[in-house]
Amino acid sequence: MKLRASGLGKNNAYTKRLNRQTVLGLLRRDPAQSRAELARVTRLSPQSVSNIIGDLEQAGLIEPAGKVYGGKGQPATNYRIVAERGYGIGLHLDRDFVRATLIDFAFEPKARLRSTLTTSSAKGVQAALGRLIDKLITKAGISPDLVWGIGIASPSLRDERVIDTESLEGSLWSALHSYEIDRRLAHDKGLPVIVENDANAGALAEATFGKAQGLRDFCYLFLAHGFGAGIVHDGALFQANAGEIGRLQIVHEGKTVLLESIVSIEHLLDRLGASGSARDREAGFAGLVEARRKETEKWIAQSAPHLRWLVGTLENILDPETIILGSDLPEWVLDRLIELAEPLPHNIALRSTRTAPRLQKGLLDRDMIGLGAATMPLLATIEADPASRWKISGTVFDVFHGLDD
Repeated sequence: MKLRASGLGKNNAYTKRLNRQTVLGLLRRDPAQSRAELARVTRLSPQSVSNIIGDLEQAGLIEPAGKVYGGKGQPATNYRIVAERGYGIGLHLDRDFVRATLIDFAFEPKARLRSTLTTSSAKGVQAALGRLIDKLITKAGISPDLVWGIGIASPSLRDERVIDTESLEGSLWSALHSYEIDRRLAHDKGLPVIVENDANAGALAEATFGKAQGLRDFCYLFLAHGFGAGIVHDGALFQANAGEIGRLQIVHEGKTVLLESIVSIEHLLDRLGASGSARDREAGFAGLVEARRKETEKWIAQSAPHLRWLVGTLENILDPETIILGSDLPEWVLDRLIELAEPLPHNIALRSTRTAPRLQKGLLDRDMIGLGAATMPLLATIEADPASRWKISGTVFDVFHGLDD
């Protein structure tokens, strides 16, 4: 049974799915909770929580996790997510490489692969991704039937109807979108495929695995070949063409230029006299940056004032709890960049209740973007109305089939 693409509407079935989604989110953040604890946090009636628990158990999404003794009456039963119930695949598609990650329903990574893209044709990329997905599933040792979907993260606009898309994204991404690679891959694999901007996927990863766990409002800056931002507000990803910070105009050495023409790995590699593909050779990239440390330091000194300006701008507009800087750059480069961005502007971010740094480096996992992408099909599968939030090709599997009747 497939979940219909159109919205469920604000009816009883929608409310049931929304409540199940809420309970699953609570169990993922704080495993092994009882019905009483879930009722207290959600403010739902004990009977409503019991019904939700029954539905989730029937769908095979949760299971008892032992009893809690010591209180009055019968000991309470705790519940936890069944990790092996389903799996999500995330593909971080970049200029010359793709990183593939497979995670289980508890959001634990189970397999990772990396492959160099040796083709620039859309059909060739489609074939390469298909082979990589098969290898990833084999490496994880799971049945393909347990995979709920595929998430693709790339430097792409969410709405490809934007005028002059090719110059904004680059010819490869424009060609892949025109080719409808998500639709073709969904057809090939018989799975839903969800496409998202790489910075947005990075924000999801930081919220799930990294420095933003438990935060409701933050900005994730992804410093790659370009420079983009993922924005999370009130616990939800802002899913639109927002966050194109690299396209902001700045004044640099007396000229008006785009921010990402200075603050980007592309510009750093230009200064080092290396081609853009040097970043994709993982073993040599850190060595190249270290070997040309003097020139790298010059780029850092050049970029830091613009980062300081960007932090102040985002704080005044969005008032985030923190701003997280993620990148493939070596850790020492990010440390120096953040260090030289100090002192940050004196603005509304200065408050006595602040608990997180105004600017901090993210969790430096080279698979972070792929991890974020892998969460997308798992989240979409349990959401009340996935089509309203995600750009989906194919149809989402209905794990609650029959429970809404």
